[in-house]
Amino acid sequence: MIDSPILEFRDVTKVFYKGTQPVVALEGLNIKIQEGEFVSVIGPSGCGKSTLLNLAAGLSPAAKGDVIYRGSPVDKINLSVGYITQHDNLLPWATVRKNITMGLKIRNVPTAERKQRLEHYLELTGLKGFENHYPAELSGGMRKRCSLARTLIYSPEMVLMDEPFSALDAHVKMIMHKELLRIWDEERKTILFITHDLVEAITLSDRIIVLSARPGQVKQVMQVDLPRPRDPFTLHTKPEFSAIFETLWDGLKDDIYKGENV
Repeated sequence: MIDSPILEFRDVTKVFYKGTQPVVALEGLNIKIQEGEFVSVIGPSGCGKSTLLNLAAGLSPAAKGDVIYRGSPVDKINLSVGYITQHDNLLPWATVRKNITMGLKIRNVPTAERKQRLEHYLELTGLKGFENHYPAELSGGMRKRCSLARTLIYSPEMVLMDEPFSALDAHVKMIMHKELLRIWDEERKTILFITHDLVEAITLSDRIIVLSARPGQVKQVMQVDLPRPRDPFTLHTKPEFSAIFETLWDGLKDDIYKGENV
């Protein structure tokens, strides 16, 4: 890959305060994300994974170092990225159609263009026929599809995803992995994906970054050299998958056990 990252963390340290007591969440972090990459970040609870996304989105400033997006410092809300949180945050009083297109309406996108984009993303996310349903009428997986469509419809250059499938049952999660891989293959958005799930990270990613226990530092970076397209239902049976899993687990387990004993 050429060394012109879409997103870069340069010697980033992030400090929170509990009263007057400083808590260092991230320390001396250096990460580069190339355009079109699917990168997952894993690590023990409390290591600063979600903080990374908030820094990239411009929701929180670094205490030290720089967050760089397309060569410029992120010093305000980053309107070039989309952010999908653990919770779908759908408006319960709005239909799927209105939930997905609300961002376009706020941006004063013309009605005809809104309709055209809506049709495309209803088809892309498998929501065609559900556009007049309300969130309470949808399954967990369908709600996640709606959340994904709502983010993709305004064409962000990069998508930040914070454990978006963590609340789903195992089989529904695999279905969503398959759908996300299909959509990513078509859209080729740059994705920075946070997860606790090693299987999920390996299934989806081009590259996996392992963070240490707090303060989060880059402990390991692994390229996932598994051919695409990938089938989430069978990929874990391959010997190459097991080898990657074991290597990543070796890098993670000490910090995870340490966290459990705190």
